[in-house]
Amino acid sequence: MKSTLEQESHSNRFEPVIERLKQIVGESYVLEKLDEVESYGKDTTPFRKRPLAVVFPGTTEEIQELVFLANKEKLSLWTVSNGKNWGYGATVPLRDETIILVLERMNKIVAVDEQLAYAVIEPGVSYAQLNLYIKEKGYKLWCDTTDGPPGGSVIGNALERGIGETPYGDHFGNLCGLEVVLPNGEVMQTGGGASGLSKTWNTYKWGTGPYLEGIFSQSNLGIVTKAGIWLMPEPEVFVSYVFELTDERDFPSLIEMIRRLALQGVVQTKLHLINDIVELALMTQYSGELLTEGDCLTLDHKIKLCKQFGIACWSFAGGIYGSAQRVAADQTVLKKELAPFGKLTFITDAKAWQTENLLKLIGPGSLFNGICKDAIRQIFGKSIELLEAVPKIHAILKGNPTEYFVRHAYFKSQVKKPDNDIDPVRDQCGLIWFAPVAPLTSKHVTEVLNLCKPLFEEANFDFYVALLLTNPRSIVILLSILYQKENEAESIRAQALYEKLCAVTEAHGYQQYRTGVAYMDRIMNRSPKYKEIVNLIKTALDPNNILAPGRYGLG
Repeated sequence: MKSTLEQESHSNRFEPVIERLKQIVGESYVLEKLDEVESYGKDTTPFRKRPLAVVFPGTTEEIQELVFLANKEKLSLWTVSNGKNWGYGATVPLRDETIILVLERMNKIVAVDEQLAYAVIEPGVSYAQLNLYIKEKGYKLWCDTTDGPPGGSVIGNALERGIGETPYGDHFGNLCGLEVVLPNGEVMQTGGGASGLSKTWNTYKWGTGPYLEGIFSQSNLGIVTKAGIWLMPEPEVFVSYVFELTDERDFPSLIEMIRRLALQGVVQTKLHLINDIVELALMTQYSGELLTEGDCLTLDHKIKLCKQFGIACWSFAGGIYGSAQRVAADQTVLKKELAPFGKLTFITDAKAWQTENLLKLIGPGSLFNGICKDAIRQIFGKSIELLEAVPKIHAILKGNPTEYFVRHAYFKSQVKKPDNDIDPVRDQCGLIWFAPVAPLTSKHVTEVLNLCKPLFEEANFDFYVALLLTNPRSIVILLSILYQKENEAESIRAQALYEKLCAVTEAHGYQQYRTGVAYMDRIMNRSPKYKEIVNLIKTALDPNNILAPGRYGLG
């Protein structure tokens, strides 16, 4: 807690600015006291900053006024949508005394076109909100989601080039038509047509002339206040599937097979190929005994827990979408290709519903839970906890967001893993995401894993790996450093590991597909000419460098 004297000094210094902020958006939408803004300067990572204020604009016009003020007073603005980008920085700015703009009040669903399968939304619209709206209106459309928080911003994730689950999981690739407040306060629409008059603003990405939407992704060149997002027409038939690899020695062959099936179009979804630590982080969390015994699971502990829950060394889930004939044909191919390497299970809507209702009878909290646990393991070869994931996996592959998968953040937390109202920042969870991208070949994937795994072992952290299929030619190697945030020594080791991972992968030519705030000011250092050219654009658009200075190495 900051001293009263320090709070008063801070308040007096910026009092005229704070008053002007209140005039623009309303007093109730400005946080100024240090104890109020403090939570916005921290994330699940060790990186922390002290914001000047937190402002919640409600309209494009208010954002324009805030930009005018920032230019006049030479202030820094750091924009987030809903601020749930946990593990990458959330709402934390790169520098102290920055004004954070949180766009959660700008949550209008402006339009949905069922015929052309797209929506126009504001940045505060969440996956949960858009999904519910589509269902309530009865549109035969699906909105892709992430396995992150349902309250996450659809536009915010897309601008960070986040990856979802369904065939529409390339979120930035499915943005079309942006409204942007530029650093001088002017508003523009992308697409090359006259603003407000282009008939193809949300249907034709390229417009006429140079394509500009890309400069507003992973950048600080403007504030997106509205965007079109393409939606997936509801398929005639949907079946999900789960594959579990039997022998880890077959991992390289599995990678080659996934690429081949993706290029053929059999693999339609953005597969998440996860290792055993990822599943353990979902199923359970460190006991008090494990927290005191060491910094990470021993091999014996890991084997014991995997056996207890019925967890494979590697597994993934996917979906098949289309006509009955298409789904049946793809099932046949998947059986032929995957079955020899492990267990392949197909899940229909009926099977997911049956599993969910079975768990209501025998799951946690049920009178039959203790009696049935052993029987379930004998019948299915799986724990009840692992069966709980089945309907969640099936639902998310239909675009239904869930908090279930966010629970992995509590793996090493002393706070009990919650069933709902999940907030890893509030609960002091330690989580840092690191996400290099590699060509989709076994050679490249194993090289990255072989570069990173020894660093995890040296630092005494569990090797958490999720491979995210971005397209048939590239795959993100998503690593998570799960640590005890309240343990200062472990926090320091976690940050040091993150720095080493960044250095070693970049040195071998593997760039990050997105990065956390703590590394943004260095992310472009190995690409000096590229950084120089983009900074020329930054200087031209933002001569006072008011928008998120240093974000992705710009300004």
